[in-house]
Amino acid sequence: MKTEAITFLKEDVLALGQLTTKSVEEASRLLRCEPSASLAYIEEQEEVINDACLSIEEKCLDLLLDRESFDAREIRILVGSTIIGAKFERIADHANRVGRLASWAQEDGIPIPQELVEMATAVHRMLQDVLLSFVSDDMLAAQEILQRDSQIDYLHDLLSKKLLSDLGEQDAASAQMRAQFLFCARFLERMGDACVSIAKRVFFIATGNRLRRDPAEVG
Repeated sequence: MKTEAITFLKEDVLALGQLTTKSVEEASRLLRCEPSASLAYIEEQEEVINDACLSIEEKCLDLLLDRESFDAREIRILVGSTIIGAKFERIADHANRVGRLASWAQEDGIPIPQELVEMATAVHRMLQDVLLSFVSDDMLAAQEILQRDSQIDYLHDLLSKKLLSDLGEQDAASAQMRAQFLFCARFLERMGDACVSIAKRVFFIATGNRLRRDPAEVG
């Protein structure tokens, strides 16, 4: 019975991750200025994702309060699922903000920096891969995700320097939009950090060991 319950729980986490991935993908499409991209879709998804996150938390609590005994790995799955669910929910929140900023830029006819597009694409791929690592308990994939976060950090730093270099020389409208792009870059950087956090949790669930950026430090 408990094995079946945990299987269903993992399926719920998978479904939540898939919803989040779709929101991130839509935000990426908005940054690329694709005509069919929809901010309304992301906003509609947000409430569904919030409800799914709460449902996972409640199911985990119910199982932990059950009188059935769980082994160490099962407990890691239960506790880890609540944390991973919360990370997915936070990523979706950031995707909503990114999508909103992209829509504003399009409405005002302001070009969106290519670095934001590249960051969003990298986050989307990380999210897909971390979700796959969760489903398959793939420790190697979880480790590899940590290394890929450096690409997002690099693009974040590069864009920040570019936007701040001549901020004082811009007119008020352009300066305001540049500031919004800085926020957008920060949201995407945090989404990458959340993917790393999920990868670390996946590794911990599978092994009982903590995963750090340097694999040699894992103990």
